[in-house]
Amino acid sequence: MMGNHGLTFAAIGGVYIGVEQLTQNYRLKRDFVNGAVGGFVAGAAILGFKGKSISTALSAGAALAATSAAIDVGGQTTRVDTGKEYYPYTTKKRVDAAN
Repeated sequence: MMGNHGLTFAAIGGVYIGVEQLTQNYRLKRDFVNGAVGGFVAGAAILGFKGKSISTALSAGAALAATSAAIDVGGQTTRVDTGKEYYPYTTKKRVDAAN
């Protein structure tokens, strides 16, 4: 059961980011409209397909589009700049870790 929900979540994320990037490249703009289009297509395509109804597709698309647009317009982000710089994984030992 959990695998089915995970697959749905992954499909929504994949469709969302793909459509958002395609829209951004097509429009040559980076604004809230790209996310709204991606949200609508992801919600309508994936959740509408699972719900097997046009009204479910439109409702899910509108909900994801509104959520994405609200987050983009509000300037919300999932990243916080802490000022730390992270380096890629290395197999070399650090000098301070030797003691």
